[in-house]
Order: sequence, then structure tokens, then C-alpha cells
Amino acid sequence: MKKINRQLPIKMLFVGLVFLLAACSQESNRAETATATDAKSDTTMGEDHTQHTMQGGEMAGMMAHMHRNMEEMQEMRGKITGDPDHDFAQMMSMHHQGAIRMAEEEIANGTDSEMKEMAQKTKETNQADIQKLQDFLGRHVPTAGDTTTTMRMMKPMKSMMDNRHQNMGRMNGKNTDQHFAQMMIHHHEMGNEMASEFLKMGKTQEMKQMAQKTINEQEKEIQELKSWLDQNKE
Repeated sequence: MKKINRQLPIKMLFVGLVFLLAACSQESNRAETATATDAKSDTTMGEDHTQHTMQGGEMAGMMAHMHRNMEEMQEMRGKITGDPDHDFAQMMSMHHQGAIRMAEEEIANGTDSEMKEMAQKTKETNQADIQKLQDFLGRHVPTAGDTTTTMRMMKPMKSMMDNRHQNMGRMNGKNTDQHFAQMMIHHHEMGNEMASEFLKMGKTQEMKQMAQKTINEQEKEIQELKSWLDQNKE
């Protein structure tokens, strides 16, 4: 009887250990399953996030550049000061940078000489404008203002983001030159709306002249791009 009593605690300890190991194994499996699920979720989100950039060869390039530019503009929200001239200079600098990237895509991969020439002109014009805008920012001390008011300049960008899937549909099957022309039209239209909104609130003559110059130049390019598209339909 005493022998049985001595073995009973050992057996109970062994059974407890078995249950403990089983519990740990189940927890490990649950953790692995959760990790795999999270990874799949991240991948799915990434696919959804970039889906419109991955349909059709060249479209990925132009759409990716446009999407990147819109994301950069969104991230700028934290830098808004409420000073309309300062905020416009910041926004338009970044907006022009997006045009430069699309122009570089056309220069590298386009085949139409007219479009490549226009892309080169767009690149040079926007680089020069960015330099002027940065010079202004370097010497202009922003005054605190109503950020809600200056945020109105971002409204055209939001509209563009809301319509990006519709724009993507119109881009299917087109080549690099057609992508560039179509996307640059949208990009210029967005920039012109931004500049027009700024003209309602701008304070400095320098930036107001810059905004009007942007509208005039980009409207001219929009008409040239539309004319090219009419002559180069699929």
C-alpha cells in the first residue's frame, strides 16, 4: 500500500506534465495560425493598395507615379500651417515633383517623339518652378492661420483619388505615350484647380503670379495633350 501511495504523486505529476505540453502546443499552433493570418492580411492589403498600378505593362509606371504623388500630398497634411502662400508653395512643389516623375517615365519608355519632347519640356518647366517655390519657402516666414481654409487646396486631389479606379479603366490597353498624355491631363487639371483655389486666398503677389503662371502653362499643355490624343486614338 505504501508503494502505491509513493507512485501516485509521480503519476499525477506525469499526467499534469502531459496536459501542460499539450496546452503549450495548442497555444503555439494558435500563434502560428494568427501570424500566418496577419501576414496574409498584410499581403492582401498591399495588393488592394497597389492593384490599380499592376494592370497592364506601362500603366503600372504612370499610375504608380500618380498614386505616389497623391500619397505624398496626403502625408503633407501634418505640415499645413494655415498660411495660404506657404502651404501653396509646399503643395505645388510636391505636385510638380509628381509631374517630373511621370515625364521621366515617358522619356525613358515612350516611343512617340512628340510626347517625349513634351515630357522633356514638362520636366524642365516643373524643375524651374520647384526651384522658385523652394526659394520662396526659404525666405518666407509662415504666419499661423486657419488650416481648414488652406486645406481646401487639397480638395482636387481627393476627387482624383476617388475617381482613380474610373481613370484606371480608361487606361487599359494603352501604351506609354497614351498613358502619359492621359495622366498628365488629369495631373494638370488637379494642379490648376489647386492654383485656382489658392488665388481666392493668396496674400503675396509673388505666389499669386506663380499660381496664375501655372494655370496658363498647364492649360496650354492640356490642350496640346488632348489634341495629340485625338490624333492618336487606338
